Amino acid sequence: MACTTVLVGKKANIAGSTIIARDCDAEVCNVPVKFVVVPAKSEKQTFHSYVTGLDIPLPENALRYQMAPFVDYKIHGQFGECGINSENVAMSATESLYGNPQVLGLDPLVSNGIGEDALLSIVLPFIHSARDGVQYLGKLIEKYGSHEGNGIAFSDKDEVWYMEIPTGHYWVAEKLDDNKAAVVANQVSLQDIDFDDSSRFMWAPGIRDFVEDNHLNPDSDEFNFRHIFGTSNSRDRCYNTPRVWFGQRYLGHIAFSPTSNDLDFSFKPNRKLKREDVGYVLSSHYNETIYDPLADNTPKDDRTKFRPISMARCAESHILEIRNNVPAGIAGIAWLNFAPTAFNPYVPFYANANGTAPEYENTTDAYDPNEAYWLSRTVAALIQPSYNEMKSLLSGLDGFLPTADQLTNHLIHQTDLEAEKLSGQKLMQYLTKANAANAQKVLYLTHKTVGNLVKHELTLSRLSFSINTDRLQS
Repeated sequence: MACTTVLVGKKANIAGSTIIARDCDAEVCNVPVKFVVVPAKSEKQTFHSYVTGLDIPLPENALRYQMAPFVDYKIHGQFGECGINSENVAMSATESLYGNPQVLGLDPLVSNGIGEDALLSIVLPFIHSARDGVQYLGKLIEKYGSHEGNGIAFSDKDEVWYMEIPTGHYWVAEKLDDNKAAVVANQVSLQDIDFDDSSRFMWAPGIRDFVEDNHLNPDSDEFNFRHIFGTSNSRDRCYNTPRVWFGQRYLGHIAFSPTSNDLDFSFKPNRKLKREDVGYVLSSHYNETIYDPLADNTPKDDRTKFRPISMARCAESHILEIRNNVPAGIAGIAWLNFAPTAFNPYVPFYANANGTAPEYENTTDAYDPNEAYWLSRTVAALIQPSYNEMKSLLSGLDGFLPTADQLTNHLIHQTDLEAEKLSGQKLMQYLTKANAANAQKVLYLTHKTVGNLVKHELTLSRLSFSINTDRLQS
């Protein structure tokens, strides 16, 4: 998937949460997805990839976990993409990335290896920490190889890890410093790897020998993974680096050029970041710059120069938050946006639950505005043709998005207060009902917004003419 990822360490977040988040951009606009909870399973299973044909035996005792798969998985592949498991470990997979011809010539991708379609389902139910996720996936890549270049984020209440696999078998991973954030956009992004610090870095067996034996390192004083394995070309500078530039600038880092290939992987923000800051980045389109494709007062060449973060072909977007200021039973929240993100809000779903909401779980291929996926697309289809005339309905003082943000924050506050009185099965049952009820409230607001957009759009019709109000004279 051609995605954008945002990572936030717990000391960089205003509430002490870890956050991993990503826009999941599909190849076409409408490939329906759903958001479900997969129950725990004690027996062994086999995962079959409809993309690569690989069958992967899975261990027994799979944990309960969330995922957002394609509805028609036998055609498109499963692509579980995101979720939090029952031990409050989160995973987002994947950020597509590309190795350079030199490294791929020596360690090609494996046609029947592990691909993005399989990753969440074969890893998230079996890991117990973010670090464990990297180690577990690393062993699978060593055994089966990688079908494509992928970046994978893992988090728990303490740590955020980002792992990059640009070739068939070689990978590295870095633990994000607690006081830092990162923005990643379809490139190999990790930089200097310290092989003497196994607390902050992990890597594939033999990677140093592979690089040294094949004379792949252009630097004499560091092992810069981006320089060795990544790309730096004109496509990167119109498709990838501008997104990192915008995200870093909004989150409080000095990033001077949208076409630089030397933008830092991680940075210390100039403030404590909120979950809404992450959502803003993932919903952005170079807002308030000359590069905004939705603007109407800048040169067209500037508006179409760079690929924006928010895209019409986004299948879903997620912000996976593991909180440290509440009990473990309510710590994990997946904020889901069925996209396009520029026009739709993030809706919270507690991880310690047996379900999400019927309108999210039962997406169909046929258009149905009562389903959350298709309702989100209805909002986008109505507002985008007349965006500048109707954006006040979206983002004005009493617009749809700020109203939805206020509502979801209130719902989380109220749900937390009730949930803290419960434990065990009663807590899980309560959160399952709360997920559905909270989603219903946001869906009601969305339907109301659709009505307002329809009414306003008709007033902008070109099939109009001033009415002659002169009275006939007798």
